[in-house]
Amino acid sequence: MITRHHSQKWKLHSRGFTLVELLVVITIIAILAALTMGIFTYAQQVSSRNRTTAALSAIVIALEQYKAKFGEYPEPANPTKMGSGSAASWSIGGTLMLYQAITGDGNNEIKLASGVTATASDGKIKVATDETDESANSIKGDLPKAMVLKSGDGYMIIDGFGRPFQYEKGGAADAVNTTFDIWSYAQKESADRSLATKKDEKATAVWIKNW
Repeated sequence: MITRHHSQKWKLHSRGFTLVELLVVITIIAILAALTMGIFTYAQQVSSRNRTTAALSAIVIALEQYKAKFGEYPEPANPTKMGSGSAASWSIGGTLMLYQAITGDGNNEIKLASGVTATASDGKIKVATDETDESANSIKGDLPKAMVLKSGDGYMIIDGFGRPFQYEKGGAADAVNTTFDIWSYAQKESADRSLATKKDEKATAVWIKNW
């Protein structure tokens, strides 16, 4: 009887210990999963920022080449244009212009002098009416696919987060630089474009920008 009682008691204790063990294992797995997800999310953000930085550097170089070729930095024809659909909260006039200015694929988004039919020699982009003109206007026609997004609004140059780059020609009252301002809001969904905000280091701490 005593032997059987101890045997049953041991079995009960054995079952309880196994349950506790199981709970401990589940807890450890949950903690590891949370840590893994956190590391994965962080790695994704770092990767997106690196892609954005690389893309911004490539655009800056292209804009300098544009100025050397046409005598001035490009200016959006519709700087306050807003996107449609999923891009409804984004200003896209600048990014549509960037695509055309860099690739030479169209020029309706680039502000041109009235009645321009000029060539690069007098500092004005040539109005493209065919592929020959587009080739003459092109700064870099083979942009990486990851930098270009085709949307209902047209072709846009996007950052590593899949959002349109923001651009303003310098010299304007709301511009930081006398040359041009180009930036990505990075992790932010949207932000104020006012000069006060752009000059606020705290407000723009997560932005990726050329100033």
